[in-house]
Amino acid sequence: MSDALKAVFQSRIIELQARVSSIHDDFAEGKPSTWSEQAGERENDEVLNALESEAKIEIQQLSNAITSIEAGTYGICIECGEDIATGRLKVQPAATKCINCAE
Repeated sequence: MSDALKAVFQSRIIELQARVSSIHDDFAEGKPSTWSEQAGERENDEVLNALESEAKIEIQQLSNAITSIEAGTYGICIECGEDIATGRLKVQPAATKCINCAE
């Protein structure tokens, strides 16, 4: 089970890294020449920056989850030491705290 879970997390990390790379490629394309086009592009850049930031955070969380799997501590709350509910891990696979400690 832990090897399968690691594979799922690693696959997701690869998807997210591809997304980040695509965002970097989009930034490298350059900007339109007119002022109004540049204003529209700046708004798009803000969205791309937010998407990149979210992807990087998820990559880090999944990397941490893989480390926890390898250490044998995956699914154990870092606050109280109790098991994290399976339902919580299904919704948030990189959760490090049980629902009680997360609140």
